Amino acid sequence: GNTINEVALDFWRAGRAREEISMEFLEQRLRLELLEAAENSYARSHLLQENLIDFFVPFLPLEYHHVKLCAQDAFLARGLPYTEATLNEVAGMMVFVPKEEKLFSAQGCKSVSQRISYFLP
Repeated sequence: GNTINEVALDFWRAGRAREEISMEFLEQRLRLELLEAAENSYARSHLLQENLIDFFVPFLPLEYHHVKLCAQDAFLARGLPYTEATLNEVAGMMVFVPKEEKLFSAQGCKSVSQRISYFLP
């Protein structure tokens, strides 16, 4: 997770959108991280050396507007009404990192939908 967050933060600092991160670029970084970690783990090393891992499926961190979309989906899935203010309130309940920028949600969409319970009648 740290490598993915670092890449997303580097893109943001360079003024580039999170959506510009290519799968190929991220996969290269993840492979390097795994190879370094694999030196300490026979199981990981074997998986990588034997090419038993076909794909890396990264989950990019959620930005504020993504959190609002998760909240909107959660309200719709439960058939509950919502307003823009409510979506902002749900997003405001989340923890954002890093401490300085507060750019990415520390949790994913599932934890966003759990926050909807606070808004049940």
